[in-house]
Amino acid sequence: MPSPSPNDPDQRACPGETRLPDAAADPPDPATGPRLRRLWRAVQGLLVLLLAALAYWQLGRAGEYEARDRRQSLRRVMIPAPRGEIRDRDGRVLAGNRSRIDAVVDLGMLRGAFARELAAAPPGGSVAAAPARARLAVVQRELDRVGAVIDRPGRVDAARLERHFARARTQPFVLVEDLAPREAERLAAALAAADPVRVAATHRRFLPHGRTAEHVLGRVRTETIRTPARPGLVTLNYTGDVGESGLERALEPVLRGRPGEATIRVDAWGFPVGEPFERREPEPGAAVTLSLDLEVQVATERALDATAGGPRGAAVALAVETGEVLALASRPEPGGGFNRATQGLYAPGSVFKPFTLLAGLRGGTLQPQMERECGGSLEVGGRRFACHHAAGHGALALRHALARSCNVYAYRVGLAAGPEALASEARRFHLGEPTGIDLPFETRRMLVPDPAWKEAAGRGRWTAGDTVNLAIGQGFLRCSPLQLACAVASLARRETLTVPTLRRSPGRRPSGERPAEPLGLADADYAALIAGLQDVVRIGIGQSAQVPGVSIAGKTGTAQVEGAEGMTNVAWFVAFAPVDRPEVAVAVALEGGRPGEEFAGAEQAAPVVREMLAAYFGKRAPR
Repeated sequence: MPSPSPNDPDQRACPGETRLPDAAADPPDPATGPRLRRLWRAVQGLLVLLLAALAYWQLGRAGEYEARDRRQSLRRVMIPAPRGEIRDRDGRVLAGNRSRIDAVVDLGMLRGAFARELAAAPPGGSVAAAPARARLAVVQRELDRVGAVIDRPGRVDAARLERHFARARTQPFVLVEDLAPREAERLAAALAAADPVRVAATHRRFLPHGRTAEHVLGRVRTETIRTPARPGLVTLNYTGDVGESGLERALEPVLRGRPGEATIRVDAWGFPVGEPFERREPEPGAAVTLSLDLEVQVATERALDATAGGPRGAAVALAVETGEVLALASRPEPGGGFNRATQGLYAPGSVFKPFTLLAGLRGGTLQPQMERECGGSLEVGGRRFACHHAAGHGALALRHALARSCNVYAYRVGLAAGPEALASEARRFHLGEPTGIDLPFETRRMLVPDPAWKEAAGRGRWTAGDTVNLAIGQGFLRCSPLQLACAVASLARRETLTVPTLRRSPGRRPSGERPAEPLGLADADYAALIAGLQDVVRIGIGQSAQVPGVSIAGKTGTAQVEGAEGMTNVAWFVAFAPVDRPEVAVAVALEGGRPGEEFAGAEQAAPVVREMLAAYFGKRAPR
């Protein structure tokens, strides 16, 4: 083997050095090559999977990302529709809309001010409440600026601001409502083009006749209205008028109309960016024509207000042949609150006597010419029940007993007929159930008592004293003025069912969708009953209800109710006219103001009926 050349640097070795083998010269490991190839193939496979995943996420789910982006940046905004008008039977507007000018602020244009206010806020207080405090401070400064221009200072309602911010921040926030024309002009002149505050016109409910028919029309309130979202697009709630009571509430689906909508783009704060697109204009609510007669309604309310002492009470007028409500009024609650015509319950007193006599006539225990003796009182069960005429009326038949409203005559008829017959007659005229009027919240607490009810209610056994009290509309019996108006309208038609309506309904059956219910009384008996009711107004104690040229059948009543201060009177009058061809039926109930006060149907309620009938027949001659 040749010796290495001393001149070959690769072959030289330092003294004492152990020379390592030359790796390049070593033979390859037979296992190394396959391992490297397998590793390389694994890396390639992972790269393919990664590329496939990227392609899936970027391309395969592009539609989903696009939809998510739309949901994050696009919003569906609802535009309130003007409410439909409410008109009287002659087409006159009772509730409509008018343009109102407000000072509003765009919260989106204040988001920078919100952030600066929050950053500058001193430490302390609740951290969670800090953003709300910052918003309130900024918006209050805007209101102060507006107040200085129009000379109308005010304070921002913090709770209202936060509700608006949470639910409807894409819409302007109202700073000052209902600007006067001069205020609007001064403010508009003081605002720059890019000012976050602006003058805006909106539609608001308008009552051209003030408080007339307020218990019928009801009220609206402004609230945030929730709207179902459309698939793929978030729908924002919107602020609009919603019926709160009366017909505004009952007819809400008809009056509200169809809101418009627009699609807007919002930023990360949820504020609008740019102009709306895909806009659809709102469709106004439908107009509703009521059965109310404006002249009769106004006359009714004026007569109630003119009653001595301004008592609480209610009055109703119905069209006999259709069941349409011509007037419905309640006093004194403002704003369409408690409606005494449909929710108030009273003992009817002597206006129930015609139904007592019907029980006797139909049951065969009374004939029209049969006389009963009145000596001023009647002893029943060891207790003396008085007549309003202490000296007594003497011997009376049906017609004169009604005209003079003799209690003793009614006691005797009621005792002969029995409590079940009295209660049955009351129920035949539906005094024990709601009338079904198209107004919300009609009471269901009316009561027609009988022996079974008293025992079930835990009030003991029925007595003869209970029967004589029921015969004159006292005791446990309770009904509403609307119920009595319906009963009198039914009696005028020789029927027992009237279902009232506030919708204009020419040609409508007075019983509505239900079949008519005949009175079931012989002609002679009916004639005697109506003659007695006519004599009440013609020559009896109800002469204060007379209207020149109009024949009227009516009945006075005075009942007592127990209140916190003691027993007070309720003055009643019910009537229909003209007697031969009835067109209108009325019922009036007025509460006395103080215990012991003289307050009777003949003196207080009959003049209200007179004004109602005079207004009705003042527009039309009796047939």
